[in-house]
Amino acid sequence: MIRAALIFLGIVNAVLYASLLPLWEGFDEPFHYGYVQELSSGRGIPVLGRTLLPGEIWKSVQLAPASDSVKRNLPQVTTFHGYFLLPDAQRDALRARIDRLDRGGAPGGLNYEAQQAPLAYALLAPADRLWQGASLAERVWRLRIVCGILASAAAAVLLFRLGSLLGLPDRFQAVLVFVVLSSQMFYATAAHVANDWLSIPLMVLFFDRIVALYAAPGLRNALLLGFTLAAGLLTKTYFLALAPLAFGTIFCLAWRRRLAPRHAGMFTLAALGASGPWYIRNMLLYGTVAGMQQTNGGTNWSGLRDAVAHLPWLESARDLMYQSLWTGNNTFRTFSGHTLTLLLCGFAAAGVLYAASSLRQRPPAAECLLLTGCACYAAALAYDTALVFAFSHALTASPWYPQPILPVVLCLLFRGLARNSLAGGAVAAWLVCLSTYVMVATWWAKLIPLYAGYDERSTPLQLIGWYRGGMGRIAHVLAATSLGGGAFILAMAAVASVSTVTLAAIIVARVVRNDPELPRP
Repeated sequence: MIRAALIFLGIVNAVLYASLLPLWEGFDEPFHYGYVQELSSGRGIPVLGRTLLPGEIWKSVQLAPASDSVKRNLPQVTTFHGYFLLPDAQRDALRARIDRLDRGGAPGGLNYEAQQAPLAYALLAPADRLWQGASLAERVWRLRIVCGILASAAAAVLLFRLGSLLGLPDRFQAVLVFVVLSSQMFYATAAHVANDWLSIPLMVLFFDRIVALYAAPGLRNALLLGFTLAAGLLTKTYFLALAPLAFGTIFCLAWRRRLAPRHAGMFTLAALGASGPWYIRNMLLYGTVAGMQQTNGGTNWSGLRDAVAHLPWLESARDLMYQSLWTGNNTFRTFSGHTLTLLLCGFAAAGVLYAASSLRQRPPAAECLLLTGCACYAAALAYDTALVFAFSHALTASPWYPQPILPVVLCLLFRGLARNSLAGGAVAAWLVCLSTYVMVATWWAKLIPLYAGYDERSTPLQLIGWYRGGMGRIAHVLAATSLGGGAFILAMAAVASVSTVTLAAIIVARVVRNDPELPRP
């Protein structure tokens, strides 16, 4: 029952986030959707530096409101501040113009996401083709909902499975899934048109498969790991960081004669046979395996060395930790620093408990695999941070990059909580309560006011006064700004908030009572 309720919570939050997010307010969304359109229209896989945005997307970018950070790249857009100064009739007219755009027209603006691996877009392309008769905003909204629902439901199911493989008690599995599905950045990453929606469940599936293979070596598990790695490599380049772990595990199992050499060969064929042609294409087109924008034409190794030497790593790590917990979409606003610090303190306490338990007793092989994978991914994040600093002097990697690995990290942290029943239960309850507050405040104190034109300080009294000014007025503004109807958004926010608080109370009660198991559906 609790498991089904948690999956329901993830779906509700995903649909709400997809509905509330204004057109193109998702990270790089017009360029990701341009990739989907290239595939759905039969024009083939895009090429960086050659492929332009389709005409309707290019026109809509100039009509839809955007954040200040977007305006720095696209000066022709209207900022949210300027947009909310317009009369209601003018905002409604802009939305009507977007809804009347057709799929024709001259393309414009290079698609800087054209180098991305194709799998996630290929999975969305048939739906985009099926819905080609709908308006642009309607298509984007539907695709967002597809992305968000699939990502949240699959991540929840796979996390329960991975938790079981690690021996995590049911009550802590519930805490794990609740904390993951109560993260604003989870939905900011998954509930918009891009390729990140697929990378999150694939990352959890990768670790699930590698743990399963180590526990029961054989052809079936070797092939499943190989195809999972191939799917990851065809979704996001950062899965390259996990390839050494996968191949190293296969080699060790074969060396110890726990895995037949022919089964190791089948794994290699599955992993490289499916994904290899894509990376050969990258080398031919861009002169680099990864095909990243910053390395197009080859990596500037001297610039990268200088970046490593001069980048303020502690400041960068601190900023990335906070941004990974809460980032207000393309506005890049943040949540209360004090609240996020308290949340980080809870994770740090879980880390201390895990380290203490590991010192008392060596972690099992499954946890060592997760630790090694997290270390590989951290190295990739450090590499990307240095690359971005060398390229644009930004201090951190993109805050959506840590999202796929965070559920895996939490699996390890909650193993530490489970081994320390009293202190672990207290920390778990603390994380659940804080996550509940952050998620509810995300809707009512942050995103709904932001996209309904409220631009004052988010103090409780001021927000209450603003809401008392009329829910009908708020719903009307949201109807023009966001993709879901205003009344629908407010109703879904109420359902999401009540569901979050109710589930949090049930989970905390069971953790505090130290119940041995949560009921299964």
